[in-house]
Amino acid sequence: MFFLLLATLSGCDLGFPESEGEAELDRDTFVATYTELRLAAMEWESARLPEAERNRILSERGVTEDDLREFVRVHGRNVPFMNEIWNEVADEVSRALQEEVEAAEAEEEEEEAGR
Repeated sequence: MFFLLLATLSGCDLGFPESEGEAELDRDTFVATYTELRLAAMEWESARLPEAERNRILSERGVTEDDLREFVRVHGRNVPFMNEIWNEVADEVSRALQEEVEAAEAEEEEEEAGR
């Protein structure tokens, strides 16, 4: 029954507008860039990324603020798509933070074993 409901819903227009064309920036680049920006912002006490740091990250990725804005302008009204994007960013941030914790724990264990 669940699969029938899922198949039915996937074929239905739930009333959300589609994306308004194609953005210059692809999905993977948007997610990776936004993830890096969020992770960098977490390093600052205010959780607000200084403009110089933001510009450095964007420059390294070959992305501009306008690229990010255009992506959101093109896809922003497509709620299911943007929900997937924000969930993917959140998952990537969580994964990166978990990797940092695991690396710190492994380093601590190595230090304790060397004593």
